[in-house]
Amino acid sequence: MILNGVLRGLDRLDLPPGPSSGPRCRETLRIEPQTQRHRPRCHNGTCDCPSVPGLTPSPKHKSARAEDALLMRKLTVTTDELPDHLDDRTRFSLWRDAFCDWVGATDLERLDESPFKGQWDFTVVKDLLFVRFRGSTHSIVRTAQQVSDCPQPRYFLSFNLAPTDFVFSQSERETTVLAGGAVLFSGLEAFSCEGARSWMSIGIPTSVLQRLVPDVANLAVAALDGAEPILAHLQRYVGMLMEPGGLTDGPILTEHVEATLCDLVALALRAAGDSADVARLRGMRGARCGDVLKEIGLGFADPALSVQTIAARLGMSQSYVQQLLRETGLSFSERVLELRLAKARHMLTDRRNDHLKISDIAFACGFHEASYFNRCFRRRYGDAPLKHRGKD
Repeated sequence: MILNGVLRGLDRLDLPPGPSSGPRCRETLRIEPQTQRHRPRCHNGTCDCPSVPGLTPSPKHKSARAEDALLMRKLTVTTDELPDHLDDRTRFSLWRDAFCDWVGATDLERLDESPFKGQWDFTVVKDLLFVRFRGSTHSIVRTAQQVSDCPQPRYFLSFNLAPTDFVFSQSERETTVLAGGAVLFSGLEAFSCEGARSWMSIGIPTSVLQRLVPDVANLAVAALDGAEPILAHLQRYVGMLMEPGGLTDGPILTEHVEATLCDLVALALRAAGDSADVARLRGMRGARCGDVLKEIGLGFADPALSVQTIAARLGMSQSYVQQLLRETGLSFSERVLELRLAKARHMLTDRRNDHLKISDIAFACGFHEASYFNRCFRRRYGDAPLKHRGKD
């Protein structure tokens, strides 16, 4: 059975068996609804979402078996395992149908006449999803109806690994993702990607990323510079995890990988947001704003840090410092609190700090009172600080 041969690693994923017969070859290369073909369903039987553990993140769609599945799971869909005697059009059709059968309806088109080659690699680490494509130039479209039928409540940070650019659009916004660059988009909205060839995406639950980066929606569909140190490090780290042998299943390691990736994505996006804030102000005003943000970034853990001390160091008036910060969308207090909470969370999850009291960590991050720190932390991350201890 051709389609069954396309899917590798299913024994590790504990997936249901594939369709009993290969898909019919169609003249068009676009995905069309196929009500006559078997598609694995959710265990509640109410929708056509695939029952691949980790690829159905909505709670109402989650497979009951997913709770007992491995914390790290992998799936590959590739043309390399198709029989050599098939013509190119059939190879593309079978490969595309295999992808859609297990992931959900998506419009995929090839963009050149050269022999088509493609491999999708999927890796699930708890609530995080990694996707990598390597192969021929193509376009990807998910319509509003397709998203509604099988939503992905995640933000995806996608890296362009090819030496050529591609164009991405969502919510009436369009951007060109340069070679080596990246783009952030939502899995809950229709999108299109034209000219992709080799790329890699990290999918993080929307609720998680919104807690870590409150203004994340403002960063969607904006080209990100892949040469930025944090983004470059993040890309290398995820690439390493997706290589054979890069992931080993285990609760402690899984917790560490998940926490590290979430923190790296949040750092990368916050850095991009700060750069965007400065760019909007332009010229000397933007440079002065950059100086203020740098001072805050260096001294936020000092309880004595204030608008007054920053103004004195930079030779500005206090009102001018406050005005610059207001134009970035966050006040001095809001920005300092966000940085202090992020540092506290990082220290709490690091097992090397297990000997420290929670109050000691709070004071080290610039908080005057442990009770105030506890209230702010719970409001920001949804749990008490104790729940985050020792997750590294």
